[in-house]
Amino acid sequence: MSVVSEIMTRGAVTVRQESKPTALDVAQVMAKSRTGSVIITAEGKPAGIITERDLLKKVSAKDRKPGEIPASQIMSSPVIAVKAYDSVDTAASVMAKNRIKRLAVVEDDGSLAGVISATDIAKKLARILADDYNRYGSLKAVLDL
Repeated sequence: MSVVSEIMTRGAVTVRQESKPTALDVAQVMAKSRTGSVIITAEGKPAGIITERDLLKKVSAKDRKPGEIPASQIMSSPVIAVKAYDSVDTAASVMAKNRIKRLAVVEDDGSLAGVISATDIAKKLARILADDYNRYGSLKAVLDL
């Protein structure tokens, strides 16, 4: 099976915690970057993650003003992460166990390497299935002779 670094998204969208971002700042970064999540970093390492769902449930659904809410209040922390060299199976298992759709991917020193999502895993699985179908489909033609 593949390792996480082969299918993850490199260069995850981040916001530095030191800049004291608000929920509005994070939402604007998400909109500008066209992404569904932002990793909040502290000293270059992942400190939390905020997803569109966090903004919806913790800000909009409670009729709170996003410009007045510190990102630290709505981020999920500590960040659930996998190592870049972990297997995709491991990442999928961690996602299922924690009922989440995105994982931070970290290097051995704890620095952020990227993000892996359930969509990344689904795309990889689709490629594997298509390859198997093509491989075994050609064998079927031989067997039909």
